[in-house]
Amino acid sequence: MDQIKLKGNSALHGDIIGIKHEYNIQKKTKLTLLFEKLNEEFNSDDKVSHVIDDLQKYQDSRDRISLEDKLKDGDRLYLLDDALWLKQQYTKKLTKFQFYESAQEIHAFLLGVVLEKFRNVIKPMIIIGRNEEEISRCLSDNVISPILKIIQDQGCYDMMGLSSDDIEGMVYYLAGKCHINWKL
Repeated sequence: MDQIKLKGNSALHGDIIGIKHEYNIQKKTKLTLLFEKLNEEFNSDDKVSHVIDDLQKYQDSRDRISLEDKLKDGDRLYLLDDALWLKQQYTKKLTKFQFYESAQEIHAFLLGVVLEKFRNVIKPMIIIGRNEEEISRCLSDNVISPILKIIQDQGCYDMMGLSSDDIEGMVYYLAGKCHINWKL
């Protein structure tokens, strides 16, 4: 397969067929570019000492209610052990890459998507009283799986190794920081 690099973030890919060239133009996405930039920053040990504002807003707590109390208030206390573990695993990954600006941008982007999906898909289900099975399935189908698919489909070289556990951990990370609430 031939590849011709164009200006910017575009590349042409195709096969030579006789004298005819067929090309598929692919534009790199924001996430793909951020993962590429992270790889460069990591390999050159290009670190920062500050946290970008877009990530800081998710790291700041909005109240003092614990994750345990939030799950209890939302009748989801049975999730506590898994929620704490998932939150801890995600926090470790966030902390490991916290000094790379592009990693901060990736985390801020993904946390924003998780929060938006929770607010606009999951919360309305809680408000109308959907059962726990429907809410859990919806969380998987409409929050966790699509975000993981974005990472996988956009050709990202994900050196952080983000998994479905990490995406679910983001939900509990945001709940622990009081951005997500499981009760009405």
